[in-house]
Amino acid sequence: MIKDNEINSDISEIIDRISQEYSKNIDLKSNACCNTSLKGALYVRSYREFINALESCRITFVLITTTYCPYCRLFKPIFYRIAEQYNNKAAFIEVNADYIPEIAMMFNVYSTPTTIVLVDGRMVDELIGYIPANYFKEYIDDVLKNVKCIQG
Repeated sequence: MIKDNEINSDISEIIDRISQEYSKNIDLKSNACCNTSLKGALYVRSYREFINALESCRITFVLITTTYCPYCRLFKPIFYRIAEQYNNKAAFIEVNADYIPEIAMMFNVYSTPTTIVLVDGRMVDELIGYIPANYFKEYIDDVLKNVKCIQG
């Protein structure tokens, strides 16, 4: 027969392990730049999707495009390729202003492509037009270093 002391000891040990694991998770999340695992860029189809995506990382790069913009077509592959290199460091979101114009209006975007930079949900910068891959990557590195999401 199991004694009460043994049960209490086992329960106490389990609770200690759970609390230690919980503490580790909180420490990891507070130091992390993203609270979900993101892989590459996300194409959002609604305002609600956009808001949900913003909540996933401290730093968000929002590419605002339009359907028939030739420079958007040139820059999108660069944006998506670089997004894959920064998994769990920042969120990369594409928004087509033809389908979700309220997002473009929210950031006063009048030409595309425009890349909006958000830190903790606040707009800190915007890049208007096509950007060569090497310059865009350097810019992202600088932003991530400034907010301490990568070492530098």
